[in-house]
Amino acid sequence: MTSASSSSAPGDADRTPRLPRGLIARYATGSLGTGGFGTLPGLVLVYYLTDSLGVTAIVAGLVVTLAKVWDVLIDPIIGGLSDRALALNGTRRGPMLIGAIGLPIAFILTFAVPTGLTPAASAIWVLVAFVAAATFFSLFQVPYIALPAELTSGYRERTRLLTWRVVVLTLAILIFEQVAPRSAACSPTTPRSATS
Repeated sequence: MTSASSSSAPGDADRTPRLPRGLIARYATGSLGTGGFGTLPGLVLVYYLTDSLGVTAIVAGLVVTLAKVWDVLIDPIIGGLSDRALALNGTRRGPMLIGAIGLPIAFILTFAVPTGLTPAASAIWVLVAFVAAATFFSLFQVPYIALPAELTSGYRERTRLLTWRVVVLTLAILIFEQVAPRSAACSPTTPRSATS
């Protein structure tokens, strides 16, 4: 029988100090925001654009698609920024903090289109705000996903971290999936303008 050569192998986990429960809880809590942002736009954003703002369905779909394409393009850049922050400061907190502060603001602005705008202007407002929200989301999410490997070298401790992250993420998704349709049903459905 050969000994494991890496500290991340399952057999070496017993030698790794256990992470405090508070640290695991704080880490898992980050999935509340990621679960909400990952769930809500898919459930209500197109509905909000078409039924509340009078934007045509094709334009509404284009707004959501462009923001998702932006997210794919920006993630590697944010990854490099996060790695540079770690190399310079020994922590990824800077990008995560910017993301955690900016995401709720940009997300609220996505659904806070001023009255009196035309459907075309409303679509532009939502696109800009949603792209900003996607950028802030990446600033938080990309470093957040990298943290377990830095918090512990132990296989079992990383598994504990990821298990609780997934538990909280699942609960967040379930809660937001229940709340969002009810909120959308309570909002006015008369479009501001029938033309785009």
